[in-house]
Amino acid sequence: MNDSDWNTMVIPLKFIWRPTENELNSLRNLVSLRMAQRELIPVEQKDDTKPSVIIDNFLYHGNLQHAMNTKLLEELNIRRIVNVCDCKLNQDILDRCHVLWINVEDDTYTDIVEYFAMTNRFLQSCCKEGQRVLVHCQMGVSRSSSIVLAYLMKYHYGSLDEAYQYLVGRRRCAEPNLGFLLQLIRYERELLDENKPTDRQSTDKEKNSSEGSAISTSTLNPSHRSLCCWPSRRTVNM
Repeated sequence: MNDSDWNTMVIPLKFIWRPTENELNSLRNLVSLRMAQRELIPVEQKDDTKPSVIIDNFLYHGNLQHAMNTKLLEELNIRRIVNVCDCKLNQDILDRCHVLWINVEDDTYTDIVEYFAMTNRFLQSCCKEGQRVLVHCQMGVSRSSSIVLAYLMKYHYGSLDEAYQYLVGRRRCAEPNLGFLLQLIRYERELLDENKPTDRQSTDKEKNSSEGSAISTSTLNPSHRSLCCWPSRRTVNM
């Protein structure tokens, strides 16, 4: 992609989100990464009759047709759904599955990052419960990809680059719009800030190290591990 085409593409972003030059550079690198990764994917992996398996026996990524297909959901043993589009699922699906409905539009100006904490908790609860979950939007391209990337970044990968490369390898058509990608870049920075040790934590760590103390993870009380809230058996309409 030449500079002229790129500058035209990011004009809406500059008016809406006011990105820095560093953010625009990161955004362009992500787009290049996506294009390069797609070239490595065999043609036979482009079949979209079934949702893409992002994490074996747990996380599936697809489109509205997948979510509406009761037979397919039964076949894959999926009973949890994150619906990220403006189409409400049929009542038979709602009766069968726990559904988290995030009704957002696939537009550059849409603020999608505000839902990441909720969807991350929902997905992590599914993981801890051993439940399979489908994340979908209308086409399984932009909105749902953003939700899946936010989860992968928080729980599995240290960077957006790594998470995106992995996702495109599992679902070739994964392509958040540029506004969503920019928000994911900022979310990555937010996660990094959250994981930075405070001065007090750094001091305590150095003190424990100097005293030669160490705690094996096997000795931790299970009740002290992080817990996730589980939504009630209903559709959550944002």
